[in-house]
Amino acid sequence: MKKLIALGAAAVLAVTLVGCSGGGEDKPSSGDPSVSEPAAGANEPAKENKLVIVETGWSAENDYIHYGAIIENQGGQAALFPTIKVTGKDASGNVVSSDEQTLMIIYPGQKLAWGGQAGNGTAPDSVEFEVSTKSSNWIDGDPVDQQYELTGVSAQDNGYGMIDFVGEIKNLTDADVDSVCVNVLLRDAGGAIVAGYSGYVDNLAAGATTSFEVMGYDVPEYATIEAWGQSWSMPDL
Repeated sequence: MKKLIALGAAAVLAVTLVGCSGGGEDKPSSGDPSVSEPAAGANEPAKENKLVIVETGWSAENDYIHYGAIIENQGGQAALFPTIKVTGKDASGNVVSSDEQTLMIIYPGQKLAWGGQAGNGTAPDSVEFEVSTKSSNWIDGDPVDQQYELTGVSAQDNGYGMIDFVGEIKNLTDADVDSVCVNVLLRDAGGAIVAGYSGYVDNLAAGATTSFEVMGYDVPEYATIEAWGQSWSMPDL
């Protein structure tokens, strides 16, 4: 009888020990300094890479599209070679023209403007805008501060039926830039974009200021002018 009691007690003890061990090795508590806790936000999903069109506008003087567009990088990486597509359509919604303009780079959180011409001589009834970049062109890149300051913008009639938009541009960065694209957007009295044009400034040293000139042709009626600058040379990646 004593032997049976002893065997029973041993069995109970064995079950108790197995239950305490959890069937494996003991795990230290989360308060154990030897355990590395996940960094805050380590399991958060990566920010979605996304380019969006903030604002567009156009006119069709002499049946060609003169447009302005502002795009924004809302992603967590820089977008290399983003492309703006401009599609003209007739009153029935049929495509009458399709053009693409590729830019250089847009950094996270950055906004850029582009002004240009599109179309093939057939005046559209409506114009649609898209912006995109290849999935392989999303690259690591930090947000940037304002890179260029454009001041004193004015319109000068050049006497040949065209308008020269002139002013000054300052390089606010600490790096020399081989080429800067200057984009001029025209707005009506209500603030809507009605056209855009582009030109270039070469060899702009760090901290330097120089003049720019952007030629406008088939210029529609407008109330205000604004100018934007963007680097037009390959960035150091």
